[in-house]
Amino acid sequence: MRKVAPIVLAAIALVAAGCGSSQLSNAAFTSKANAICGALNAKSAQLSGSGGVAALKTEETLLSTSLTKLQALSPPSDRATAFNAFLGEVKHVQALLRQLTSAATARNSAKIASIEAQVPDFESKGRSEATAAGIKSCD
Repeated sequence: MRKVAPIVLAAIALVAAGCGSSQLSNAAFTSKANAICGALNAKSAQLSGSGGVAALKTEETLLSTSLTKLQALSPPSDRATAFNAFLGEVKHVQALLRQLTSAATARNSAKIASIEAQVPDFESKGRSEATAAGIKSCD
């Protein structure tokens, strides 16, 4: 049995992770991005009304997983700028969600109110960027 060179293993890992994937067509990109966002939206809707730190932590996990999947997509070149801007907004929302979870855990109502006041601006920007990138389920 031959040993596989470490560089070959690293290359296989990159391809498997999506880092070496080729640029998607408009239709494939739209379909995949919409599927990711649609699944996130459906799971988030199930959490709606449950409240509490546990729900926030679950939402954090869902968003993190979805962001990882979205980052693995290779958008068509004409959508790359808008898509990257959208990903930036999602990262901001992710940071706010982490802060909100921390504030809720600490029962810091002033911090919670401050964070919640920021969310609409980031959601609005994210929707705008998603629309510009042509992914309706993410807007």
